[in-house]
Amino acid sequence: MPMFSVIIPTRNRPDYLKEACASVLQQSHSDLELLIVNDGDDMPTPLPDKRVRILNNHKRGAVSARNLGVAEATGSLIAFLDDDDFWTDAQHLEKALIAQSDFYFADGDMIFPDGKIRPFAKNATVETLEHDNTILISAVCYKRSIHETLRQFDEALPYYWDWDWYLRVSRGGYHLYHQTHPAVRIRVHPQNMSGGNDAARRANLDLMIAKHNLGSIPLKNHTDFV
Repeated sequence: MPMFSVIIPTRNRPDYLKEACASVLQQSHSDLELLIVNDGDDMPTPLPDKRVRILNNHKRGAVSARNLGVAEATGSLIAFLDDDDFWTDAQHLEKALIAQSDFYFADGDMIFPDGKIRPFAKNATVETLEHDNTILISAVCYKRSIHETLRQFDEALPYYWDWDWYLRVSRGGYHLYHQTHPAVRIRVHPQNMSGGNDAARRANLDLMIAKHNLGSIPLKNHTDFV
C-alpha cells in the first residue's frame, strides 16, 4: 500500500486538471496513489502513470466525490487537491510525513484573474475554527484512520463540508500542525464554488452553525483573508 492517497475531485476542467496532476506526480515523496474522482462528463485519456486511478462519481456532487475518494483510498495518509489548484512545493508530502501529525495543513497563495498573487498564511486552532475557516483544503494532509472515528464528510453541507470537517477533527482531540511554508496556489475565478449563490451559502452556513452550536458568523470566503 502507498504512504499517501492524493484525491483530486474534478468536473469538466481538463486543462486545470492536467496541471494539478503534474504537481502531484512531481512530488519528491513518490510513494503515492493519485485518485482522480470524475464528477463531470467523460474524462480525457488517463495519465500514463501506474500510480493514477480514475473513479467515476456519476455527477453526484463534489462532497460525494471526496467521500468516494476516501472510501477507495489505500494510503495511510490522505491529501486533497482541487482540480483548479496546484502544489507549488515539491516537498509538500514529504514535509507532511516528517511532521508526524494527525492533521497537517500548509500556507498557500491565491492567484486572481488579473494575475496578482497574494499570500494566504493563517493558523487555525480548535478555538479559532469556531469563528473562521482559515485552512485551505488543497494544502491538508491527515491520517486516513481519522475517518474510522469521524466517518465521512457531511454531504448536507456542500459549501461548508470542509469547515465542518476541521471542527470535527479539532474537537475530536486530533493534533493540528501548521506548516508556515506555502505549498499550494489557489486559482480565484468565477467558477469557484465559494463564489456561488449567497442565499444558498447563508442557509448552508446556518445549518453548520446549528450543527456545531456556534455563535453568529458573517458570510465570507477565503479571499476575505488576503
